[in-house]
Amino acid sequence: MTNVRADDLLHLLELARAGRMVDAAQRLGVEHSTVSRRIAALEKAIGRRLVDRTAGGWLLTDDGQQLITHAESIESALHSAAQLAVSRHDRGLSGTVRIAATDGIGSTVVAEALVELRRAHPHLEIELTTATRRFDITSKDYDVAITLQRVQSRRLAVMRLTDYALGLYATRQYLETHPAVRRREDLADHPLAWFVESLLDVPELDVFETDVIPRRPVLRSSNIFAQLSFVTAHGGIGLLPKYLVVDRPELEPVLPDEVSVRLTFWLVARRESLSLARVQAAVEHLSAHVASSQHRLL
Repeated sequence: MTNVRADDLLHLLELARAGRMVDAAQRLGVEHSTVSRRIAALEKAIGRRLVDRTAGGWLLTDDGQQLITHAESIESALHSAAQLAVSRHDRGLSGTVRIAATDGIGSTVVAEALVELRRAHPHLEIELTTATRRFDITSKDYDVAITLQRVQSRRLAVMRLTDYALGLYATRQYLETHPAVRRREDLADHPLAWFVESLLDVPELDVFETDVIPRRPVLRSSNIFAQLSFVTAHGGIGLLPKYLVVDRPELEPVLPDEVSVRLTFWLVARRESLSLARVQAAVEHLSAHVASSQHRLL
């Protein structure tokens, strides 16, 4: 492994996140042929195949997955060095950065990242709007949005931020006092928590009937934290993002081998906003923080 290059590992990391050579190349600022060449060089150095091409894009092999941890460590180290350089040479980042994000990730992972951003740049002011709806990022109300929609506009820069997983969860107490759930059909005997379909403005979240069970949930809320409360109050079984339950030992996975949903967050920024140093710093910090939070998201 003496010929393994750190830069090649970073190309593998971007391909793993983007899923497509073209998207990875866009994020890296190179041609897609360069990404392909770097991956091939890494596979030759390792002596194993690291990615497989599928109908849905490029996926990591088991060997490729093992290398991602090392790639993320390299990325984190480079980011820390860059932040040090910025703090020494540009102490004057100020003004307001306006971020929009969906309720769940906005109130957790994104909020945490923005606190760290302001620690690095104490003169910044930050506005965070969270909701489970479409954001009109083409307006001047926001500089950056984190959404489930891959919007298309020449005025916007769109980057794949991360995938995240959802699964069924219930409290241990609920599961011990209600009929056992051994297969998907058993869910029909339980109260299920999800969004209010008639108010759902994000079609990417319209997955309950197709991915869980063709039955309308009886505990419905437009807010993901209310759904979480339904579940933690022993009210039933909910389809919840794993990043909301990872630190809740009282919640147990239900049918994890049968029911698993995977969605994608996109980072969207107005191109004119990206010319501002404070917005560029926010985008870079959000991307790095989310990359370091993969264990919570997936």
